[in-house]
Amino acid sequence: MWYGLAADFIALVHLAFLTFVVLGVLLGRRHPWWRLAHLAAMAYGVLIEVFYWYCPLTYIEQYLRERAGEGYYAEPFIAHYLNRIIYVDVPQEILIVAAIVILSVNSGFYIHSWRREKLLHTG
Repeated sequence: MWYGLAADFIALVHLAFLTFVVLGVLLGRRHPWWRLAHLAAMAYGVLIEVFYWYCPLTYIEQYLRERAGEGYYAEPFIAHYLNRIIYVDVPQEILIVAAIVILSVNSGFYIHSWRREKLLHTG
């Protein structure tokens, strides 16, 4: 039982990290010190997708699920849970494109913010 609860907790932590990767720019708007952490998280997320790596949280969750007798899934975290939500296979290429788009949009926002802040401080 405890292994299953621990696996669920790790899945929630993983989901929170992914939410931060996608929406962390909202924190960066009001708290500039979040920007560096968000940029690092986004870069890590893109690297995971581009190089087909598994996040360490995926390994931990799979280990805990196996110990709980639940079995574990073979695909990456995002693909596994996204497939369960929308019941379609998500090709890795789509995940890579999505990661790059998220990185690009958020980076564009940060570049715009830094330029605006620089103008406000020098003007």
